[in-house]
Amino acid sequence: MKQFKILFAYLLCICLSVSCSDSDETIVYSTPLRTVITGMDYGDGVLVVGHKSPDCDAVLSAMTYASLLQRMGINAKARVAGKVICEPRYVLQEAGIEAPAILDDAAGQNIIMTDHSEFAQAANGMSSARILHIIDHHGTGSVTTAQPLFYYALPVGSTCTIIASMYEELGEKPTATEARLMLSGILSDTDNLTTTTTTATDRRLYEWLLQQSDLSDVETYYAAMRKARTSFDGMTDEDILFSDYKEYEIEGYKVGIGNVFASDELGVEELCQRMRQIMPAVRTQQDLDMLFMMLGDRQANVTHIPFCGDGAREAAEAGFGASASSDGCIVTTYISSRKAQFLPAITEGIRKSNF
Repeated sequence: MKQFKILFAYLLCICLSVSCSDSDETIVYSTPLRTVITGMDYGDGVLVVGHKSPDCDAVLSAMTYASLLQRMGINAKARVAGKVICEPRYVLQEAGIEAPAILDDAAGQNIIMTDHSEFAQAANGMSSARILHIIDHHGTGSVTTAQPLFYYALPVGSTCTIIASMYEELGEKPTATEARLMLSGILSDTDNLTTTTTTATDRRLYEWLLQQSDLSDVETYYAAMRKARTSFDGMTDEDILFSDYKEYEIEGYKVGIGNVFASDELGVEELCQRMRQIMPAVRTQQDLDMLFMMLGDRQANVTHIPFCGDGAREAAEAGFGASASSDGCIVTTYISSRKAQFLPAITEGIRKSNF
C-alpha cells in the first residue's frame, strides 16, 4: 500500500504540468486535480483532521483544506484531534476564528488526514475510519486503506505549503483569512523559513500568501507566535510535554518524541528537570518503549534531550554522538526539526545499539 501511495504522489507531481511542441504551437496539459477530488464518494460529508497534540500546521492545514473542499461543493468540516493550546490558539484568536471541534472518535467516519499518516499520531478510532485523503509533508507512515486513496505528499517544510499549492493549482484565490492561516502554518513549521526543511517552494508560496493576507507586519506577528508557543500559562507539566508530541514505530519499538522550547518564564534547565520527573509515568501511560524530549534553547543554541526507557540512553548516545549526564540527559547543538534532524538521528541510534 505504501508503494501505491508513493507512486500516486509521484505521478501526481510529474503530471501537474506537461508540455509538448508542434511547430509553432505549444500545448500545456494539466492534471485534472479538481476532477479527481470531486469525483470521489464522500457520502454525507467528510471530516478533515490533523494529528494529536495539534500544532499550527495540523490545525490550520485541516481548516484551510476543508475550506478548499467546500469551494468545490464537498461537505467538509475541520476537526482537531486534541485540545488546541499555545501557538495555534493565538493564531485563531488573532484571526477572530473559533477552534474546530475535537474529534473524539474517528471510527466509522469519512476522514481526511492532514500533516500525518501514522495511526499512532491519529485521532482515536482512525484505524476503523474510512480514510479518503492524506495530505502530508512527512515520510509515509503506518496508515493503510482498503479503498483507493488520494495521497498528496510533497517534500516541503509545512503541510500548509501543500494546501497553498493546491489553491494555486486549482485557480482558487484564498481569502485574506485563509491566506493568514496557511501563512501561519508555514511560519510555525519552518520557524520563519529558517529550518533545514525549508524549501524554495515554501518561500515562494510564503510570498504569495503574504500578498493575499491581511498581515502588514509579518515579523512582529511571528514574534508574537513564538512567544505564544513558549507560554505555559495555566498548563500542567503533562500539558507541556504533550503540547507538541508525536509517536513513531521505529525498528519495532514504540517511541514518543516531545518538542518544547524554553522561554523567559521557564528556562531549559528547569524545564528539563520538570520533564524528567513526569516522563517515566508518561512512558507507562502511553505504553512506550522509549520516550525522548527535545527541549530547545534558541538563545544558547542548544537542545537538551532527556530520555527514559530501556535502551533509550544507548540510542540517544549513539544517535547524537554524545555521552549522557548522570541524570539522564544529552546536550547537543540546537535542533530545529524533529522530522529532518531528531528522528533520523534517533532511528540510526536505535539501529546501531544492541539492547
